[in-house]
Amino acid sequence: MSVVGFDVGNESCIVAVARQRGIDVVLNDESKRETPAIVCFGEKQRFIGTAGAASYTMNPKNSISQIKRLVGRKFSDPELQRDLQSLPFVVTEGPDGFPLIHAHYLGEQRAFTPTQVLAMVLSNLKSIAEKNLNAAVVDCCIGIPIYFTDLQRRAVMDAATIAGLHPLRLFHETTATALAYGIYKTDLQENDQMNVAFVDVGHASMQ
Repeated sequence: MSVVGFDVGNESCIVAVARQRGIDVVLNDESKRETPAIVCFGEKQRFIGTAGAASYTMNPKNSISQIKRLVGRKFSDPELQRDLQSLPFVVTEGPDGFPLIHAHYLGEQRAFTPTQVLAMVLSNLKSIAEKNLNAAVVDCCIGIPIYFTDLQRRAVMDAATIAGLHPLRLFHETTATALAYGIYKTDLQENDQMNVAFVDVGHASMQ
């Protein structure tokens, strides 16, 4: 069984699988390679991914996106406080000092941790992979930014566990880029010395 890779961004996610001597990027139900990283809480159900993005304009205060900015960070973190100013949903400090995300769901006001919301995103990606592979997906690798702290890494691992996944490794996104370059760049000369810089320009940060 192939190990599945999840690249979870602030705006969108990508699912990839190693098979047929290469890396295939999995298509979602809309035949797209990118799936929005958003969870929209409705009156009767949740809308995740593409469905969540479609519901965002009608229900912005209950649509949770940019979850990577919140996961594993203390509410008092000055950088988090700056990020919260641009987010449309309500976030308060929980009893443990970490953020709580508030949304109206199933007829009542509820609070979710960023880890729980990330788990919902990962669960949706897991479902996309399983539909494509026609098999259960458990083992995976998850891409994370190089600047993630130990708390943030643990939160990602916890979210994966909640989603029913077993992360074999958390992989730095820039490391994955460098490895892909080394594997697929076949015209490199063995005796030539060359320095190559890899720059990851994301929605919220650059590495």
